[in-house]
Amino acid sequence: MDSFKSNEEIINYDIATVYGKLSNPETFKQLVENEKLPADMKERMAGVEFTSDSISFTANPVGKVCLQIVEREEPSKIVMSATTFPIPFKAIINLTDMGDGRTQLLVEFCIELNIMLRAMAAKPLGDGVKKMGQMLAMLPYNML
Repeated sequence: MDSFKSNEEIINYDIATVYGKLSNPETFKQLVENEKLPADMKERMAGVEFTSDSISFTANPVGKVCLQIVEREEPSKIVMSATTFPIPFKAIINLTDMGDGRTQLLVEFCIELNIMLRAMAAKPLGDGVKKMGQMLAMLPYNML
């Protein structure tokens, strides 16, 4: 099993708030519709679909990807499994209470890659998990 991790990111909201929002993706619909959200952030989230248990988006070149929440461990862990991806993988969001209303976030992708796929996919997966961590860290949790 191959593992790709984001950088450790610090979020300036308490762990209960962060977990509450991330464990229910449907709350992100409100964010996309919020008039105060910067245009560039709205553009990034265009085409992303949210339900209470899943997030779906299009990723080139693989097409539509759906991540379904398969495990919630309040307040520190959310596990999502890809249901429409050519290779099964999990995205694990780990949260740690830093005190003073701050939360540490670490995202990990776990995927089984053969040698040939590992050579082609390691860099894009590594970059993708880092971008996901950065994106989750900069969300305006007070607007959700």
